[in-house]
Amino acid sequence: MDADTREMLERLVHAARRAYMKGFAAGSGGNVSIRVQGRVYISPGGICLGDLGTEDMIALGADGESPAGSRRPSKEAGMHLACYRSRPDIRCLFHLHSPYSIAAACRRQTDKRTAAGMPAYTPGYAMRVGIIPVVPYYRPGSRELAAAVSEVIGRRDSLLLANHGMVAAGQSPEAALALAEEIEENARLALLLGDQGIPLDAEQTEALIGTEGRDEG
Repeated sequence: MDADTREMLERLVHAARRAYMKGFAAGSGGNVSIRVQGRVYISPGGICLGDLGTEDMIALGADGESPAGSRRPSKEAGMHLACYRSRPDIRCLFHLHSPYSIAAACRRQTDKRTAAGMPAYTPGYAMRVGIIPVVPYYRPGSRELAAAVSEVIGRRDSLLLANHGMVAAGQSPEAALALAEEIEENARLALLLGDQGIPLDAEQTEALIGTEGRDEG
């Protein structure tokens, strides 16, 4: 393993442990991956992200196969690979079972056509996340889930999974985790405020999407 690959795996493992410490995954839930020099490494199934080490990361083949004698990769390996195929520009993917995001994704949708996970409550969230969609429930590890998630990731960096959690993609482990933090915090606000909250309206949200770092004068 070359130095660049080892460094990136160390950064991924550090970010995964931070996600666990923040309560974004419980038990052996959640999985993370990274693409380094064209190769995808994913966390194994049945391991706590808080205990993840670089030696645990599994290199995947193009079809999701793992080296002989290695641990079993996460059941969501197909989803991760599908996302990387749909987005050649991303390097890292986090699938987390963060509680507020799950709660937000479990709420009844008043309009099944839009299936927006939650409104934006702060400008920062609107800039970095925008209007987050909810992918309908599919069995974990299924081809249907992989196809549905990769279709959304093909056009944006994050989504909620109905009754399941969230997915956040980025150019680095730190970027993917920061995006997950934004989503979880907004979900916490949504649940705390309930019907009493006053979110940004659709026009305000749309005006902010993608404006992070732009000098408005």
